[in-house]
Amino acid sequence: MAALNYESKPGQWTTLTYRQYYQQAERFAKALIALQVKEYSAINIIGFNSVEWAIAFHGSILGHYLPIGMYTTNGPEACEYIANHS
Repeated sequence: MAALNYESKPGQWTTLTYRQYYQQAERFAKALIALQVKEYSAINIIGFNSVEWAIAFHGSILGHYLPIGMYTTNGPEACEYIANHS
Protein backbone atom coordinates (compact mmCIF):
# COMPACT_ATOMS: atom_id res chain seq x y z
CA MET A 1 0.00 0.00 0.00
CA ALA A 2 1.34 3.42 -0.94
CA ALA A 3 2.08 6.00 1.72
CA LEU A 4 3.56 8.62 -0.62
CA ASN A 5 3.79 9.15 -4.34
CA TYR A 6 6.20 11.81 -5.52
CA GLU A 7 7.79 12.98 -8.74
CA SER A 8 11.44 11.95 -8.34
CA LYS A 9 12.40 13.21 -11.82
CA PRO A 10 10.33 15.15 -14.33
CA GLY A 11 7.66 12.71 -15.49
CA GLN A 12 8.91 9.87 -13.26
CA TRP A 13 6.86 9.00 -10.19
CA THR A 14 8.13 7.02 -7.23
CA THR A 15 6.03 5.32 -4.57
CA LEU A 16 7.02 4.77 -0.96
CA THR A 17 5.21 2.12 1.04
CA TYR A 18 4.40 2.82 4.67
CA ARG A 19 7.30 0.58 5.68
CA GLN A 20 9.75 2.45 3.41
CA TYR A 21 8.45 5.82 4.62
CA TYR A 22 8.82 4.77 8.24
CA GLN A 23 12.32 3.38 7.63
CA GLN A 24 13.48 6.63 6.02
CA ALA A 25 11.99 8.71 8.84
CA GLU A 26 13.66 6.38 11.34
CA ARG A 27 16.97 6.80 9.51
CA PHE A 28 16.64 10.58 9.81
CA ALA A 29 15.91 10.24 13.54
CA LYS A 30 18.98 8.02 13.99
CA ALA A 31 21.11 10.59 12.15
CA LEU A 32 20.02 13.31 14.58
CA ILE A 33 20.79 11.01 17.51
CA ALA A 34 24.21 10.15 16.03
CA LEU A 35 24.92 13.88 15.74
CA GLN A 36 24.15 14.06 19.47
CA VAL A 37 21.32 16.54 19.05
CA LYS A 38 19.79 17.00 22.50
CA GLU A 39 16.47 15.21 22.92
CA TYR A 40 13.40 17.48 22.68
CA SER A 41 15.39 20.13 20.78
CA ALA A 42 13.75 22.10 17.99
CA ILE A 43 14.67 20.88 14.50
CA ASN A 44 14.28 23.67 11.96
CA ILE A 45 13.27 22.30 8.55
CA ILE A 46 13.36 24.59 5.54
CA GLY A 47 12.43 23.52 2.06
CA PHE A 48 9.74 23.13 -0.51
CA ASN A 49 6.82 20.75 -0.27
CA SER A 50 8.71 17.49 -0.84
CA VAL A 51 9.08 13.93 0.35
CA GLU A 52 12.35 14.90 2.07
CA TRP A 53 10.53 17.54 4.08
CA ALA A 54 7.90 15.03 5.22
CA ILE A 55 10.57 12.47 6.13
CA ALA A 56 12.52 15.07 8.13
CA PHE A 57 9.33 16.20 9.91
CA HIS A 58 8.25 12.72 10.95
CA GLY A 59 11.82 11.60 11.63
CA SER A 60 12.18 14.48 14.05
CA ILE A 61 9.12 13.29 15.94
CA LEU A 62 10.39 9.69 15.99
CA GLY A 63 13.66 10.88 17.52
CA HIS A 64 11.83 12.87 20.24
CA TYR A 65 12.50 16.26 18.69
CA LEU A 66 10.22 19.18 17.87
CA PRO A 67 10.05 19.82 14.11
CA ILE A 68 9.75 23.49 13.17
CA GLY A 69 8.86 24.35 9.58
CA MET A 70 10.33 27.39 7.88
CA TYR A 71 9.14 28.91 4.65
CA THR A 72 11.58 29.10 1.75
CA THR A 73 10.37 32.65 1.22
CA ASN A 74 11.64 33.72 4.64
CA GLY A 75 14.59 36.06 4.55
CA PRO A 76 17.74 35.42 6.59
CA GLU A 77 16.49 37.58 9.46
CA ALA A 78 13.21 35.66 9.72
CA CYS A 79 15.05 32.32 9.65
CA GLU A 80 17.41 33.52 12.36
CA TYR A 81 14.48 34.72 14.47
CA ILE A 82 12.67 31.38 14.15
CA ALA A 83 15.85 29.41 14.91
CA ASN A 84 16.56 31.50 18.00
CA HIS A 85 12.99 31.38 19.31
CA SER A 86 12.02 27.77 18.69
